[in-house]
Amino acid sequence: MARLSLTLAGYPWDHITPLLTGDVVPEGIDLTYDTKRGLMPVLGDPAVHGGEGSVGKFMLDVAEGNHDYVGLPIFPMFAFRHRCFLVKRGTVIPDLTALEGRRVGLDGWPNSGNTWTKCTLRQAGVDIWKITWVIAPVEGKPDAGHGHLPPNAPDNVVAGVPGKSLIDMLLADELDVAVAAFMPKWFFAPDSPVVPMIPDYRAAERAYYQKHGYVPAHHLIKLRRAVVEEHPWVVKSLMAAFTASKQLWVERRLHLADTTPWLLAELAETQAIFGADWQPYGLEPNLKMLTDFCQDQYAQRLVKAPVDPRAAFAEATRLLA
Repeated sequence: MARLSLTLAGYPWDHITPLLTGDVVPEGIDLTYDTKRGLMPVLGDPAVHGGEGSVGKFMLDVAEGNHDYVGLPIFPMFAFRHRCFLVKRGTVIPDLTALEGRRVGLDGWPNSGNTWTKCTLRQAGVDIWKITWVIAPVEGKPDAGHGHLPPNAPDNVVAGVPGKSLIDMLLADELDVAVAAFMPKWFFAPDSPVVPMIPDYRAAERAYYQKHGYVPAHHLIKLRRAVVEEHPWVVKSLMAAFTASKQLWVERRLHLADTTPWLLAELAETQAIFGADWQPYGLEPNLKMLTDFCQDQYAQRLVKAPVDPRAAFAEATRLLA
């Protein structure tokens, strides 16, 4: 049987490196993986058959009856949100509950990360409707997926100052807090004017995991429905390949521990807290996390009814059986 030429796109996460280098090869597939343009090719390039996409966008599509893509329970990006709250150096905001009544900047309203931001606040007892949410790009100009005020935004969601980013507004005291998934490029400099709102965010995130039992997932792998309908075996092939890539990466990290000088200690502590795999694939290991996310999409007025994660991944689950 001829091999299937398949083009995916997404970020070059460490755990997919074996796929990118060819150390892991999906059965029956000649894989091209575009890592140069982020998630944009998946959104708009017809030559791309799928790849990394927003969990939030996928669930919104399911809620709206848009089934152009089949979601695979492969999650390239897991991340806590406590580290994402940034303030101007010298600003003291004692905890998440103190954000009520303040101006907090986001780079989008329905995005996965910002949905998790609001979910994290609600889980901490914060009334998100008592915060003024300001929408603008973290840095630079708005793009296709970030920095735009959505249509029919709630009354407490407003556009930012024209021509200014969230960081610009934060430094000009026009925001109390800016939320950023990826840190500004100068963030790690000793004299950075922007610092985490929660200095010991690591302790806060550990407490979150101990309470809720998961690290939030932001992205998943999805495939165009036409590809899956013509080649249903591709789902199982990709699931096996992504899993093998992650396993090989984990083995190499334990041996080639050079990401930081103390990575071995970090790996040991991570395993002690989270177990052997803090980035699980599959529906069942992620069911509570996905259910919390979908329930909070409803609580945030993003959908008319919460999506059932089992139904959202039903086709992939059937093909993986």
